[in-house]
Amino acid sequence: MADQQDMQTGADRVAIQDLMARYAYAVDAKRWELLDEVFANGAEIDFLANGGIKDNWPAIGDWLATAMSGFTACQHYLSNFATDVDGDRASSRFYVFTQMITVDGGADQIVSDGGYYHAGFVRTPAGWRVSRLSGGIVWWSGSVPDHLPWWGVDGDRFNQ
Repeated sequence: MADQQDMQTGADRVAIQDLMARYAYAVDAKRWELLDEVFANGAEIDFLANGGIKDNWPAIGDWLATAMSGFTACQHYLSNFATDVDGDRASSRFYVFTQMITVDGGADQIVSDGGYYHAGFVRTPAGWRVSRLSGGIVWWSGSVPDHLPWWGVDGDRFNQ
């Protein structure tokens, strides 16, 4: 019995990591419609630690598209997942490294950051979905041009 439970927990962890990979792809590709397959309706999304906003899905979708609109390309790399599964609910903390390209004065500029996400998940008939997501930036490299709709970082960088 324990072996079967361990296998299910392992499968759930892989499914949750895949779900977050789909989140990263949707944001990087600016395929906002794909986020409907990532977030549960009404999921709480909190980017206040980044200087952003806090709202529910899908209401925050327009803000997210605007916040990312100034980047001609970006890549989110997710790693170091620490995921706890409890039946049809799960929680996870994981790292993010992001590289973003902006155009300033006709030249590409690279902006990089490293941070973390805290997430909650719920199992639905369609599979795992994000029920809450918050994130924060630990470090930043490069400068964001003034014309971009972006935010600053203040406060506790690990939001513990």
